[in-house]
Amino acid sequence: MPNDRNLEFVKELEVKFQNTRTVFLTDYRGLTVADLANLRRQLRDVGVDFRVAKNTLALIAADRAGLKGLDALLKGPTAIAFSSGDEAATAKALGDFARVSRILAVKGGILGTQVLTADDVAEVAKLPAKAQLQADLVGSVQGPAAGLIGILNGALSSIAHALDERAKQLEPAA
Repeated sequence: MPNDRNLEFVKELEVKFQNTRTVFLTDYRGLTVADLANLRRQLRDVGVDFRVAKNTLALIAADRAGLKGLDALLKGPTAIAFSSGDEAATAKALGDFARVSRILAVKGGILGTQVLTADDVAEVAKLPAKAQLQADLVGSVQGPAAGLIGILNGALSSIAHALDERAKQLEPAA
């Protein structure tokens, strides 16, 4: 018979799984409470909710939320990073902490409906930040338009200059 606390926790996780596009699973075995608090603080800065969860409860919540394929990742102690913002920033923050602590291990995750391995998460971490990608897109769209405007302005300026010179030639000499 499940207890009320576990039922409520499963419901919370289910809502998190439903409302979050990106989820990363980690093995936190060996981290101290201070290390976990430090990691949570770093992840909070990039908009991530980091929770320790029992594998059975996380699997029930994921199944209820319609996510499949997590059972292979839910082995051993598991902490889940729910990313509501930039996926690359979250993956970088987890990867950086894992590299510095040498204890935290990224198991994998889910991006949309795609199950990611630990190597896939490392590849996501190599991507530029969302703001950088948006700036690059705007620049690539704006660049040719700005060039065309410059060419047209140059052509109009040349025509105006030629007409001005011709008008000076046609003025009677005084």
